[in-house]
Amino acid sequence: MLRSLVILASVLALGCSPDKATEATGSGASPHMPQSAVAAAKQGATPAAVMPATAARSDAGLTPQELAAEAPAEAMQPPPVTPDEADRLKIEILTEAGYPNQDGQLMIDLLEQDYAYLAVQLTTADGRPVAGAAPELNIEGGSRIMPMTESEAGRLTNADGIYDFAVIGGQMNLDRLTVTVRDARAVLLINVISLQASGFPSPDDVDGALPWATLAQARISYEEDGTLLAQFPSELAKRDGQTVKLAGFMMPLEPEHKQKHFLLTSNPPSCFFHIPGGPTGAVEIKADQGIAVDWDLLVLQGRLQTVKRSDLGVVYRLLEAEVAATEIGREP
Repeated sequence: MLRSLVILASVLALGCSPDKATEATGSGASPHMPQSAVAAAKQGATPAAVMPATAARSDAGLTPQELAAEAPAEAMQPPPVTPDEADRLKIEILTEAGYPNQDGQLMIDLLEQDYAYLAVQLTTADGRPVAGAAPELNIEGGSRIMPMTESEAGRLTNADGIYDFAVIGGQMNLDRLTVTVRDARAVLLINVISLQASGFPSPDDVDGALPWATLAQARISYEEDGTLLAQFPSELAKRDGQTVKLAGFMMPLEPEHKQKHFLLTSNPPSCFFHIPGGPTGAVEIKADQGIAVDWDLLVLQGRLQTVKRSDLGVVYRLLEAEVAATEIGREP
């Protein structure tokens, strides 16, 4: 189940909805979603409703007449151009939850240490996608940019003019992301909000708990097939196999009141297609005795395991986990 959850979260890089994503400009579906082309039958073709029942069908379940049908020209996406072939460029920042502020500037809200999955769409003035461009990303503030891949091709816009990346929220502040390609630019304001300001207790207030900021120091990269790779600084590498205390929020993975397998996240989970905090903001928990589902701040102790190579989307495990006694009044 964890594998399915994380694969869904990775595929839906721009948001929670499995069937749509909204452009930052609010103008409609993200170009990550393929446009459906409605087949137009050639003039004189036999209507589908009266086709003989014995008509041969392809492996895709289509008749020869349906296979021969042509999509209308307006449904065909124009071919991409290279940056050298493009005259004037247009940049749009795509995000699942963007909204205009009172000055009409594009903005998102982001909890500290949480991930915002974003994309840039680069087109010509007449709407043709620009492939092979390298957008320049710059953040003013404490938030950080994380590429979605370390490959050379992944640093450039694809055939749809799309470049994917993520932003990790820093400390509470109004940060500013600027994207530029040649003389074209787009700006996104990032309203970073603390857990306390959102009405939640902070894991940082739990005495002795390993800070999420420390866990976030792992360097994340991706192989072409989506396999996640992690490099751990010495401070984290030496904790592998040690008993540690972690504070966070439960993301259940089982249909049981007592969870033996779940995620502990740095921020309260709000969507099963989005793991709060990304790969370093969640720990896979294995609890032999089971831990009751709880939506409040949860403090656990167990044996930490670092994962250098993962196809599950997380790079930490806490084994033999149990609820820890803390000064905030929670007893095991």
